[in-house]
Amino acid sequence: MRKMILPAALALLAGVASVASVAQAEGLQSGGVSITRGGGNVNTAVGKNSFAGQSATTIGGMARGGGRSVTLGGDNRNLAAGRGSMALQDGTTVGGTAIGRGASSYVLGGSNANLARGVNSFAGQSVTTLGGTAVGRGAQSSVHGGQNLNAALGRNSSAQQQVLTMGGSAVGRGSLDKVYGGNNRNAALGKGAFADQQVVTIGGQ
Repeated sequence: MRKMILPAALALLAGVASVASVAQAEGLQSGGVSITRGGGNVNTAVGKNSFAGQSATTIGGMARGGGRSVTLGGDNRNLAAGRGSMALQDGTTVGGTAIGRGASSYVLGGSNANLARGVNSFAGQSVTTLGGTAVGRGAQSSVHGGQNLNAALGRNSSAQQQVLTMGGSAVGRGSLDKVYGGNNRNAALGKGAFADQQVVTIGGQ
């Protein structure tokens, strides 16, 4: 999943650079507010012979010309509680772009939970959230994509979840683009149960 994410993130940043150059040509003032969070993650292996592996990447957004970009992306929980269980969690959040006075881009991508509670259970979760673009006075882009739950609760159960959310574009005075795509639940409850969930949400232009 991460092999697919990094090229997409680079392409997104390249697009931001091209938009920024156009914005400079139009004489926008430099400066803005960009807020990135990305902390508050918890990775725990408490079961006998259990293993918990967590990878969390948060890349801040871009704000120019009085725009405001907020990213977040943290507060993820990864827990291997069952005896002989394994929990692997991968969370990547890339901030959006806000160019222009009053333009706003909001991304969440975090607050995910991955739980392996059953004996010899496996829980694997991958959540990727890419921010959108807001260009122009009052333009807004809001993404979310986080707050997902993946749980392997039964003995010898397996739960695997992949969630990809990509923001859209809001260009022009008063425009608005919203993408959600999170709040997904995937659970393997019974003995030897298997649950596999893949969710892709892509915003418009």
